[in-house]
Amino acid sequence: MSKLWRAYTGAIEAFCCVGIAAVLIVAVLQVYFRYVVGSSLYWSEELMRYLMLWIVAAGAGISYSRGQFLGMRLVVEKLPPALRRGADILSAALVLIFLAVIMWYGFIFSWGTRLQMATALNISMFWVHISIVVASALLAIHVALNELFGIAKEPSAEAHAMGAEEAL
Repeated sequence: MSKLWRAYTGAIEAFCCVGIAAVLIVAVLQVYFRYVVGSSLYWSEELMRYLMLWIVAAGAGISYSRGQFLGMRLVVEKLPPALRRGADILSAALVLIFLAVIMWYGFIFSWGTRLQMATALNISMFWVHISIVVASALLAIHVALNELFGIAKEPSAEAHAMGAEEAL
């Protein structure tokens, strides 16, 4: 699982980096064409918006596994270990139910917009809106693996920093 997990996270990180680079390139081109050439790229803003949706959809699960989501755990951390684990499992179950609802209605919404076309890019809006389903599914996988099965949890940046400080 470790090699598979590393390959998965590497692919998601590569996708996000390429997506962010594409957004940067398109933004620079848009500024160049608008202010130097005097002719705007009519499709640039729409492309950047949809790329950002897909970048967030792909990267949300990785961020969750790295502990980069905000959480209010003050009360939970004060509980005894058994109750803390119970609260974590209950929380994960509620999040998974919520994500299942989002996936269900997100797919219904996406399918309903399959015949609509993006104004500038001329692609089906299904491909834009299905990012909701993809984000929910990937996040659900990360929540289940981390909270219910105790695997695929990656150390946060703070934990890396603390480990480096302790090594000194």
